[in-house]
Amino acid sequence: MASRPCELHRLPDAPTLGDLEVGYMMRGRQIADCDAARRLAVDTLMAERAAGEVARRP
Repeated sequence: MASRPCELHRLPDAPTLGDLEVGYMMRGRQIADCDAARRLAVDTLMAERAAGEVARRP
């Protein structure tokens, strides 16, 4: 998931105030989800590397 681009809500061509409010909330959630996925990917990569280092020790 973290290797795919994040999806971000796009506003219609002529947004109403309601569109702006919904878009603001949706984008905030999407950015938080994307950040969490990327953080998980980095944590997983670092754990894999650490495990590999331990496995290579005599």
